[in-house]
Amino acid sequence: MFKVGSSLLICLILFACSSMPKDWSGMSADEISAWKSAGFTSALAQKWHLSGFNAAEASDWNIAGFNLEDAMAWGGQKFLPQEAKSWRDSGFDLEDAVESRNKGLTPIRQN
Repeated sequence: MFKVGSSLLICLILFACSSMPKDWSGMSADEISAWKSAGFTSALAQKWHLSGFNAAEASDWNIAGFNLEDAMAWGGQKFLPQEAKSWRDSGFDLEDAVESRNKGLTPIRQN
């Protein structure tokens, strides 16, 4: 089931990217300012924006080391960026992290 969902997610991302504006269109001046302050180009901001992220959320995922596809997958499983980073840094892939979290486990923090 997880792999089917991942495949659908990838298809949605590819569709969103194919219809993405190449500039700041569709964003307010405040949104543009937030995206620029977070270090995003218009093209990259549009990808994240069209996928449902605001500048602060995208920045948090970016700082945690996640690209858009991974942020969507981990976020879709209700992980926060720092939480997802802890699981991944402890050697878990998303599927294993979900299973372990559902058992009440937490990742071991590496020093």
